[in-house]
Amino acid sequence: MLTDLVQTNLGITWATAEYRVVQGVLRMPGRFEAEPSARRPYQTPLAGRVEVLVRPYQRVGAGDPLYRLEAEEWHTLQRALAAGRLAGEGTASIAQRQLAAGQLHAGAVAGALQAWTERAATVSRLHREVGGKSAEITEAATRIADLSVQSAAAQQQVLTLEREAVGPDGQAATGLAAVRQRQLLARAAAITGMTSAALEQQDEAGVPVWMALEAPLIRAVAAGVVEGEVLASGAWIDAHQTVLTVTDPSGVRLRAAGLQADLPRLRDGLVARIVAADPAVVQAIAATLVIGPIADAIDRSVVLIARPIDGALLPAWVRPGVTANLEVVISGSPVEELAIPVAATIRDGLQTVFFRRETQRPEQVKKVEADLGTSDGRWIVVQSGLKEGDQVVLGGIYPLKLSQQDGGAQAGHFHADGTFHDGNH
Repeated sequence: MLTDLVQTNLGITWATAEYRVVQGVLRMPGRFEAEPSARRPYQTPLAGRVEVLVRPYQRVGAGDPLYRLEAEEWHTLQRALAAGRLAGEGTASIAQRQLAAGQLHAGAVAGALQAWTERAATVSRLHREVGGKSAEITEAATRIADLSVQSAAAQQQVLTLEREAVGPDGQAATGLAAVRQRQLLARAAAITGMTSAALEQQDEAGVPVWMALEAPLIRAVAAGVVEGEVLASGAWIDAHQTVLTVTDPSGVRLRAAGLQADLPRLRDGLVARIVAADPAVVQAIAATLVIGPIADAIDRSVVLIARPIDGALLPAWVRPGVTANLEVVISGSPVEELAIPVAATIRDGLQTVFFRRETQRPEQVKKVEADLGTSDGRWIVVQSGLKEGDQVVLGGIYPLKLSQQDGGAQAGHFHADGTFHDGNH
């Protein structure tokens, strides 16, 4: 009788008989590697001093704080935003007031120019009639020339202020002043990882977030695990230097090497499975096959990439660098057949047997003489004695064999602690 305690002590595990393609399966060795999108290095946007808030190999979630950055350039950006804000008034409204003042100045210059032009005309007429007005004519001409220059400069300033105040559509939101303020906010958002709207939120005193933030707090964009290389807290570094890297362990793919001779039977999108290198691990990962664009002419191989399908539950042993096997069901393969892992069978004298779990009494197993068919090295076809869904012993099969005599007679028994004794009592 195999109680739960006996199964635990003996390391007994189970495999389920299932229908699968055994013939026509290509198996190729490979190793897992991280997808480029799975590794995210976090670099300092500005030069300054960093305070790291996480430890190597720590698991972090999206939005968790990673490090704090103290940078003088951040304070410079705050001052620029404060100058644009101007004691709480919108930048666009100030630009419009400056435009109104510029238009008033341009009008005054134009009025003065018009007055001196009229005076020059009057002085010229009097000079022709009575004479003696040469000095006044010279003065008027000089003032008209100066005012003409000032008028041109004032008009140019008005055009500049108009571009600051309003955009091509006549709206203040598209003026250069408003655009410049949004760009400064976007720069602050890129540094902090927050949105512009979040940075503009104000507290009860009316102080926006960007003004109250003394040092940007950099947060994780996505969940993952912090890699081993982490910068020491308190270090001063230049801009765009890596502080730490976060890797998503689930963002992996399997890179395997296939033979060029198998290329006629392979194509992108074929059904593939990723299986562990250990034959005792029967769990497979459904994947999609992608054939590399370039083959190796020296070793006559081609790169095969297998990506787990979306939503696939990855077992704990899947990590970048772990070796595994890629199984591909090639085109034209025969139908599925009932099979069990080869590791679930064992030689007993001249026979090959397996241990089937009793359906009605799960704590008991029955030794069955195996009627086997073809094998691919990991799975073997069972011709009789099993049906789909039946469980067979996978791990701990050798102690079970020792408890049986040839012919299936009981030769001993297990105690609750997992020890085996000959005979019955």
